Amino acid sequence: MRADHMEEQRVLSQAAEWFARLQDQAAQPEDYAGLQAWLAADPAHARVWQRVEAISQPFKQLATAVPAANARATLKQVHSIERRRTLRRLGLGVTVLASGLLMRQALPWRGWLNTYAIAHAGYRTQVGERKQWRLPEGTLLALNTATAVDVYYDQHLRRIVLHQGEILVTTAHDPQRPSRPLVVETLHARLTALGTRFTVRGDLQGGHVAVFEGAVRISPHDAASVEILAGQQARFTQSGVIADGRADLAREAWSRGQLVADNLPLANFIAELNRYTSVTIRVQPAVANLRLVGVYPLNYPQQDIPLILAAVENVLPVRIHQDAAGGLAIAAR
Repeated sequence: MRADHMEEQRVLSQAAEWFARLQDQAAQPEDYAGLQAWLAADPAHARVWQRVEAISQPFKQLATAVPAANARATLKQVHSIERRRTLRRLGLGVTVLASGLLMRQALPWRGWLNTYAIAHAGYRTQVGERKQWRLPEGTLLALNTATAVDVYYDQHLRRIVLHQGEILVTTAHDPQRPSRPLVVETLHARLTALGTRFTVRGDLQGGHVAVFEGAVRISPHDAASVEILAGQQARFTQSGVIADGRADLAREAWSRGQLVADNLPLANFIAELNRYTSVTIRVQPAVANLRLVGVYPLNYPQQDIPLILAAVENVLPVRIHQDAAGGLAIAAR
């Protein structure tokens, strides 16, 4: 085993120990002081702890930047001893939590905990559903189909945790002074809004951001930060950021109930459409690269998707039929 891998395992194990210890109602002020000392001892500790916080949101946050007394008061409000017992019943021991949730590979426990977070998120949409909320200080948060988000505001930070799906954030000026940064946390990076309007899409593999106003600073967990300006978009993982050209207006069209195809390959168009329905639509390779142009209404997916598919049949040389698996298949006519 490589030395750097062994060191990562050691730090992950320590972080998980702190995570379990601070969930206990018997935790003392010296425990919180000990965490702060551990975080200050090595920048790698803080980076790993940030990942623990992002992944562990369904068990509520262990705020690392607040004084010990405030942290303890917060934990008393949102944690109970049953949380720790539940972790044990589910087999998430300290070592398993460290090795299974936080390694770079997409290991099963990481996926399991993310599934838990999705099911218990404070802001959620089902497949085919869109919603929006006005957050306490005025920021507008819109959720696309099959999205799960938690929101945590405290005296230091406005924090949105994206567990799954896609959001559109239109930031408001924070009335509190000094102004609190607004960040979006994903499994792979922290995105800091710099007076902006932007979309973020994320899953277990990585994420995508498109910036329409202002700028967004992307800070991957294991790489240097990159600033994305208005009119730009980028893909990211925890190990880096890759520019993805000009911000595609289709990235925000969903917030208006539209699906935009701008010379889009049929396979890509259907992949997007599949996000809004539980019926799987497959594209045969022979027609996958046919191109579509148009704006398709998608306010009511159950009614609109059959009309969209009929339109596809009308403008492309394809036919749509039910396949053996009970879904739909698009093949050459």
